[in-house]
Amino acid sequence: MDIAEDLALTERLCARAFPAQRGGPDAGAGGPGWFMVELSAGSRHGPEDLYAYEAALVQRFEERWGEGSRWGSATLLERAARGEELPEPWALFASRADDLRTWEAAGTGRWVSLAVADRDPEAVPALLLMVTDIDPP
Repeated sequence: MDIAEDLALTERLCARAFPAQRGGPDAGAGGPGWFMVELSAGSRHGPEDLYAYEAALVQRFEERWGEGSRWGSATLLERAARGEELPEPWALFASRADDLRTWEAAGTGRWVSLAVADRDPEAVPALLLMVTDIDPP
């Protein structure tokens, strides 16, 4: 886990063209209007380490873009269960994590979101970073 590297990655993703179809950067996934990458996987770090690292990144993002929005994904999942179609990448992001933090990256036209994906006890926990130009639902 390296804060400087992950901040640089965030900057690159805020400036990079999105893929025309689902696929994406070598380190993660993407599609029209979004990228999603795992900053750190739980196989190397436990959930407590991921939450601590997330807090450190939150502090850096708030220094850049101000206080972000914090919201739970339960509302999105309930809306999807009622049949509402949620836009990607928000549906995918919400399916993996409970607590999402989101900032509008000033001057880029993009949103940056961060979450610890540890909902699935069978999956390895990870710290997810999403960059998108699709407004939060």
